Amino acid sequence: MNIKVAYGKVLTGISKIFSVDAAKKFDTRLRFHRDLNLKHPKSLADKVTYIELHNPSPLAPECTDKYAVRQYVKNKGFEDILVPLAGGPWSKIEEIDFKALPDSFVFKATHGCKMNYLVPEKDKMDMEKCVAEMSKWLKTTYGTYSMEPHYLKIPHRIYAENYLADADKLIDYKFHCMNGVPQFVLVCGDRVVTEMGNSVSRHIFDMNWNHLRGLTDETADTVEKPEHFNQMIEIARELSADFKFVRVDLYDINGRVYFGELTFSPTNGVFSHYTQEFLNEMGNKLQI
Repeated sequence: MNIKVAYGKVLTGISKIFSVDAAKKFDTRLRFHRDLNLKHPKSLADKVTYIELHNPSPLAPECTDKYAVRQYVKNKGFEDILVPLAGGPWSKIEEIDFKALPDSFVFKATHGCKMNYLVPEKDKMDMEKCVAEMSKWLKTTYGTYSMEPHYLKIPHRIYAENYLADADKLIDYKFHCMNGVPQFVLVCGDRVVTEMGNSVSRHIFDMNWNHLRGLTDETADTVEKPEHFNQMIEIARELSADFKFVRVDLYDINGRVYFGELTFSPTNGVFSHYTQEFLNEMGNKLQI
């Protein structure tokens, strides 16, 4: 049995015997060495986890679905920031017509985290590796072992988007929005993906691009304010208006803004890269 599947069964067992809160606290202590207060939520992690487990938005599954969220973004009037589709969605590998795909594209799973496969040059693609990776995605039920129940409602599918120039070097601007107000942005760049995990630079800023202290692993490099920062703030404000908490991920590339995804429980809702002091400060801003 896959270790993640087995771990998911352990968490499900704890949830049934004790409570979902007990399972979440067990998982958080075991994997992240953090504690959560779900009886009287105070920190940002406490409150985001409480929302996830006890008062989730009915829109969360649809808006977490990497494909379905495109319609939500379109309905909000931001169709122009969507990365153009290259194909899909597909529920089975056999449904994919690889010959019909463009010379460069990105495969993405609709129902999980870190399920992307970059294809900058189709004629150089390792077909066997690609198919094996995507087959694994389709068999993975992400929400069981991540303690993020809204993922369980998302159908397992794959789709393809156009490949943005230097897609492997994109800088992510992750706007953390509370009660419809962007409060801080996590900037992630210099991403390197290896078999041992992801390496990435991280910095946080407020909405005036003032650098904030609050990361446990902040890197020493510097980050320039993006050209369309103010536009991204307004997009994040509009896309977060329906939620108590959501992270709106955007890119600023090739002279324009592109949409990444909406995330309702970053780092499983634990925010493990942040100091407890910062999480307490941000928790005061979130009304649940």
